Amino acid sequence: MTKLNEISGNGLIVPPRVRARSLVGFADLVGQFDGDSTALLRSAGIAPELIDMPEATIEHALLLSLLELAAETLNVPDFGFRLARMQGISVLGPVALMAQHAATVGEALEAVGRNMPYHSPGATVAVLLESLAGNAAPLASLSYTLKVPVGAIQRQNSELVYAIAVDFLRMLSHQPGSNWRIHFAHTKGLSKARYRKHLGCEVQLGQPFDALYFPAELLQSPVDAADPHLVATAERFISHIVRRHPLDIVMQVETLLIRQLAGGACILPVIARQLTMSERSLQRCLQEQGSTFEEIADRVRRKRADELLTQTQVPLTQICTALGYTESSTFNRSCRRWFDVTPLKYRQSQQTSLRQ
Repeated sequence: MTKLNEISGNGLIVPPRVRARSLVGFADLVGQFDGDSTALLRSAGIAPELIDMPEATIEHALLLSLLELAAETLNVPDFGFRLARMQGISVLGPVALMAQHAATVGEALEAVGRNMPYHSPGATVAVLLESLAGNAAPLASLSYTLKVPVGAIQRQNSELVYAIAVDFLRMLSHQPGSNWRIHFAHTKGLSKARYRKHLGCEVQLGQPFDALYFPAELLQSPVDAADPHLVATAERFISHIVRRHPLDIVMQVETLLIRQLAGGACILPVIARQLTMSERSLQRCLQEQGSTFEEIADRVRRKRADELLTQTQVPLTQICTALGYTESSTFNRSCRRWFDVTPLKYRQSQQTSLRQ
């Protein structure tokens, strides 16, 4: 699976986002414990009205904070597990539809991983063949990783995700899964007995990474409700949505600009055409994510200029070309705006700092 990284340019980070569909069931669950879901959402920095807008997006890091805040405020340490029961695989929307009607369990999991960018571009789902001590039969591992700021607490979200995954695998394979095993990276959580009650299998904490381990033969298990036509229809719909309303459009634009700086293709019409979007649609999508094409292009150029001026002895004329400028005067003006000095002065000041 392709791993999607956070966007960073000149110290600015555009964090991964997730569909607001992830809030399904949140208000009802909080209400069961006489909590105030609106207050919790606001405290976490999430607009309460997004609960009724499943196709809208929120920062994934804010969702993690919300789940931890709810668990602590309500004194419900298994909040993630309880929310998982209310959501199920349907939280993935049309991606869930594809998975439920795939030909085999393996194809279902592959479909989830392949289409995860629809739900959250910062999340990666991967299935690998593994070999664990004490297991004679081949094992498969299902891992869910999320690009979030270093130090972000993910326990409730991790437990929610793997609870959904376990229930989904049981539903598709018709296996009890009592001999499966789940590894969590967090070191503190529930008791072993409560984990087994929620998940029905062994759980080990303090592991290098989160993962669900199960017999590899399950990947070949046929899915009762397999329907290739329904899968194809759902995949076309998801492709259309991702293209028209991508969650990671800022990252896509930045990636294309980085690749094409020196070729002079860093203009809106070219990038829009490569994304199979109209210029107006691209600008609208960028505005929805709090950015503009001009801001991204300027950020990419500034970051590359800083790298070339600080770390290399490449002639200024070549740096000008590498940044996609056709006139040295334009390069000079940009440097004065970015660094308050000319390119030469900036190079000299940075290299002097490095020698000290």
